[in-house]
Amino acid sequence: MTYPVIFIHYGDCFYLEDTLQQAKKNNQNKDVILIGDDSNNKYDFIQHINMDNDELLDNFMKVYRHMNSNPYQYEVICLARWFILRSFMMKYGVDHCYYQDSDVMLYKNINQEKNGNYEIAFCNVNGGSTFVNTLRALEDFCMFIIHYYTNEVKFRKLNNWHQQYLQSGDAGGVCDMTFIDFYRKEYSGKVYDLAQVHEESTYDFNINAPIAYGPQGYETWQGRKKIYRTGDGFFCKNKILNKFIKFNSLHFQGDAKCYIKYFAAKVPNDEKDVLVFDYSSLQWRRDEMCVSI
Repeated sequence: MTYPVIFIHYGDCFYLEDTLQQAKKNNQNKDVILIGDDSNNKYDFIQHINMDNDELLDNFMKVYRHMNSNPYQYEVICLARWFILRSFMMKYGVDHCYYQDSDVMLYKNINQEKNGNYEIAFCNVNGGSTFVNTLRALEDFCMFIIHYYTNEVKFRKLNNWHQQYLQSGDAGGVCDMTFIDFYRKEYSGKVYDLAQVHEESTYDFNINAPIAYGPQGYETWQGRKKIYRTGDGFFCKNKILNKFIKFNSLHFQGDAKCYIKYFAAKVPNDEKDVLVFDYSSLQWRRDEMCVSI
């Protein structure tokens, strides 16, 4: 089963070429597809498709209610992307795919991934790295979202969640992570968590977060995960397991996007030194305390 790598992105930005190129490096013989617009139809090493609307997406846009301190346009596209992805898969006869956010660096040939007996896999409550194993699974998730806006009981639950969140005083609110969290709790047998450690590797929930909403605590440095580089890839020390875990992806969420270009350089397979990234100096340097991984 061959999984295409899918991006969805409006506009062009300073890091998009790096994340597209990185996905292609490890998936040379696979389709890497950017669902975008005219402004980013310029990268000849990947396939580009302009975004389309469809009936279900239109229905979602009609019922969506904004309950978030972030701008409307930002949050609505974060939810709309699942409907856009569904529309693309239906139109082009794609039954399974790997989707990732445009600020994720992918270091894995995703067709070497053992995808198990699940229908859909998120990265904890984050859709930054997502395996869709059947189109039906994605359709179910899209209908699940719409149901929370159109069903009185479900909307009451959503609104109660939002009211409790407001009491925390934190920025944010209802977003696609809210629905991913609801969905994986209601349909735990259908959903896999890519942020788990499997065969001593994992997918990154957020490079700014030491803990992926669970027990997988990672070593931090300068406010972000302490990332080590060797000839075998990128690693971070899991403090719970007391071992280095290989990262199949790194998610440069928020203001961490500025670091993407420093993680894009090709790492020689014969590199012997263990290097650590210094976020303050923007350099990879030897870590004298860590001589091997």
